[in-house]
Amino acid sequence: MIGIQFAPSMVIDPTGKTKMNNLATHLLNSARRFPSHLAVRQGRQPWTYADLEERSSRVAGGLLAHGIRPGDRVAVVVNNVPAFASLYYGALRIGAVAVLLDPNLGPETIRHRVELTGPRVVFAAEEGFGPIAPAVTSPRRLCVPVGPGFMDQVVLWPRCPTLTHHRGDEPAVVLWPSAATVGGGDEDFLELGHRTLATAALRAVSDILFLAPGDTLVTTTPIHGLVGQTCGLNATVLAGAGIVRTVSPLGSNGVSMEIHRSRGRTGVSAPAVAPSGGKGSPGRGRPLRRPASVPQRFGGVGGRRPAQGHRGVR
Repeated sequence: MIGIQFAPSMVIDPTGKTKMNNLATHLLNSARRFPSHLAVRQGRQPWTYADLEERSSRVAGGLLAHGIRPGDRVAVVVNNVPAFASLYYGALRIGAVAVLLDPNLGPETIRHRVELTGPRVVFAAEEGFGPIAPAVTSPRRLCVPVGPGFMDQVVLWPRCPTLTHHRGDEPAVVLWPSAATVGGGDEDFLELGHRTLATAALRAVSDILFLAPGDTLVTTTPIHGLVGQTCGLNATVLAGAGIVRTVSPLGSNGVSMEIHRSRGRTGVSAPAVAPSGGKGSPGRGRPLRRPASVPQRFGGVGGRRPAQGHRGVR
């Protein structure tokens, strides 16, 4: 779009000497260093880091063209991993705050949480769009369906190749503990900053999952939960590893998580962490599966909720 003023770029280098101030710098770093590595996959939809960086830059450009600016909130109500990652990093690139909602919550709970957090744009999974759209659309809010052809449309959006500069403590995401229910816990959401999530990602890469470029994390965890958890999307992108989401076997309860190392498939199971605050919270975790073959340390960021977390922030 003509006339859009893009924010200056701030991309960290692989040596770590440049201070990170936007969580999306992890994506730009990995796309530059490992463009052909698998980044995300669900079903038969694999995306490399070059693919994910390009799509997220077009989401960023589309949001800017719609008037979204740093600090504005953008809701993502999507389960599809490639689409979620593109929307998530696209919002972060321009300094917007990603409001992460589970599409399975139902229209009334989603409407209530949207009203509480006030996003200007809501990206909703097409399969649930019919009942959700009337509940969240308003003169000040756009609701966009995300279906099988959505990412084909995104490639036509204007590209924003740069990042918004941050001090590091600005909010990056809004999410809820899984225990929060409509009418009883919706106001107890967490607002987590770029620095908090970057710290969690670094700890997961170096101390918990021992991820390396080219590794693949195979999990049944819903993608919206993978962002706030210590083990998740932010960590794999930081490491230049990939995420593959699979479906839980019939009759299986709980979460499975497995790492396929880049130097041959080893089938090593990694710890799946369920935070005490519920899915999406980076609080102290407990092991769900603990194989003896991998050194382990469990927990979230410092074993407590981050200082940036607020209750009922509007």
